[in-house]
Amino acid sequence: MSEIKKLIQDLIDKYEAAKSAGRLKLYTEEETKKDFILPLFEALGWNVRDKKEVSAEEHIISSGRVDYGFYLDDRARFYLEAKKFSADIHREEFANQAIRYSWNKGVTWAVLTNFERLKVFNTQDTDKSLADKLLFEIPYAQYLERFDQLSLLSKESSGGELINKYAEEHGKKLQKISVTALLYKDIQKCRDLLTENLASSNSEVDKDLIDEGVQRLLDRLIFLRVAEDRGIEPPTLIPLMRQWESGGRKAPLYQSMIEKFRELDTVYNSNLFSPHPFEKWEEYSGATEEVIQILYGKQGYYEYDFKAMPADVLGTVYESYLSHRLAKSRKGLTLSEDAKKRKEQGIYYTPHFIVDYIVKNALGPVLDKCKTINDLKKIKVLDPAVKPH
Repeated sequence: MSEIKKLIQDLIDKYEAAKSAGRLKLYTEEETKKDFILPLFEALGWNVRDKKEVSAEEHIISSGRVDYGFYLDDRARFYLEAKKFSADIHREEFANQAIRYSWNKGVTWAVLTNFERLKVFNTQDTDKSLADKLLFEIPYAQYLERFDQLSLLSKESSGGELINKYAEEHGKKLQKISVTALLYKDIQKCRDLLTENLASSNSEVDKDLIDEGVQRLLDRLIFLRVAEDRGIEPPTLIPLMRQWESGGRKAPLYQSMIEKFRELDTVYNSNLFSPHPFEKWEEYSGATEEVIQILYGKQGYYEYDFKAMPADVLGTVYESYLSHRLAKSRKGLTLSEDAKKRKEQGIYYTPHFIVDYIVKNALGPVLDKCKTINDLKKIKVLDPAVKPH
């Protein structure tokens, strides 16, 4: 322990020497990370040179990436957003960037620091304000004085998840909501909104076709949200919605998107964007607009980032979502679980680790025998779970 504190004291002394010499403003973000932030976490026991332990996250400003992920046993314990000394560490956008990324990854803790100050946030408490998400904040001069708090971010403490116990004791780990649970809840809400409105506005349409139309519309909106965040498509839904609003909302929102749908149908060559009867249905209450807003998150509390979100999260949520179908009850049209539909249509998501295992053991031996590009082109792969059309 004394060795750890000595290393931290050396960093504090180095910082104060640079400050006295007026050199702090000359430090770039990369230099701040290399000379101060990474050494601080190295002192806390992390192997910052092992990418499996401290991974440099993909840093794309436009999609809100953070700088580092800290992993133990292949599981992220927290994500860290680093800034240079001259950056205002109290800017809300910096905290939101770290929180949003961690939340979409399903990780509870996010760290924001420029070494001068270090902030730790609980990212999963979606109903709290930014200030309430703050677990603790430590200025560099108190790193040793408040070492009990700082050491919660150490490799040793992360292994025992002591930070979770500390948060519970201080009332900062209440109402935790995982991104999986919340996304499922929001997608079900979207489906309820569309079903209720389209069924009531188009009473002459068969309930099974309503079910199909709702699913097709929601599939398109979710696909576009994922494509936007992953950089496959430019921002699409918000511009289309704004254009519809400026045009006087003369027709349902999805009808104003038909031209874009046909364009995407040409690009992706699948039935997702091919013509469907729902495109001519009525819709009066603005349900589609509300659904689009839900798919972006709850402003001021959480935002969905489908690029940061692990594939297993979206797959698990979508499997559960697809397992529902319309059923008519005495009170009207409601959504209920239909196991038969899941079995008939093969609606089961395969977790990533199983996919890796199947590909490695089924394709691996075949690929090992390939010596040329022509050998690869001769390979034919059949997925027996895919229903032929």
